Amino acid sequence: MKDIKLALVGYLNTKPFEYGLKTSLSKEIYSIYYDNPAYCVKLYENDKVDVALVPVGALSSIGEYKIITDSCIGCDDHVRTVVLMSNEKIEDCNHVVLDSHSRTSAILTRILLKEYWDTNPRYSTVNIDEIEELESEEAVLMIGDKVFENEKKYKYSYDLGYYWKKLTGLPFAYAVWIAKGHVSQGAIDQLSIDLNNGINSIDQVIEEQRIKEPLHDLESYYRDNIDYVLDTEKRKALDLYLTKMSELELVHD
Repeated sequence: MKDIKLALVGYLNTKPFEYGLKTSLSKEIYSIYYDNPAYCVKLYENDKVDVALVPVGALSSIGEYKIITDSCIGCDDHVRTVVLMSNEKIEDCNHVVLDSHSRTSAILTRILLKEYWDTNPRYSTVNIDEIEELESEEAVLMIGDKVFENEKKYKYSYDLGYYWKKLTGLPFAYAVWIAKGHVSQGAIDQLSIDLNNGINSIDQVIEEQRIKEPLHDLESYYRDNIDYVLDTEKRKALDLYLTKMSELELVHD
């Protein structure tokens, strides 16, 4: 079997995937590139990798791909690490700062603000790491590990997984595994086995990460917030999200 070059988002929520790949008996076949969601898409589009975990908001702009495996980064309610934060109620915010690292969450924010909260704020996109404090009537989208560092900093926090469920009644898939057409079925099958082994090793992942991240409630995060199975309901949610994205003319936004 040929080596598989793959891109993996370097967040805490992907640690079960990483664990499965690194403890696999076939681990020598994997060359893993770590980065933020947006750059994982670039690696895939520029043919630097054959397989990637990509944010679903990028699927409409990617040329050649097929969704592989029944694994994803998803949730069935609160996700905890995709949130809008503000010091005023979100209905009173007229400017929303979006995180440049994930187009999926930025688009989800715009869908929810329009369809759930019925607001139409001004948007800007920045590297959230450069934000020091918010102005009056301003909200910020935060994703990934930086949420843990900031979740007590602001008066209001709106979990987008929770509000998507309230709007649609569906779970959500934030990122899915995709592959180029030349990747063999044998390689995909092996990857699926290794990812599932990682998902089924949550206890070991928690123990490893607890040493590195002692201040985070990782057990609740991995067991209650993140759902790694790309099931029928999440596939429905993915289709609905892409439809809403198109209806709001956000495909190339």
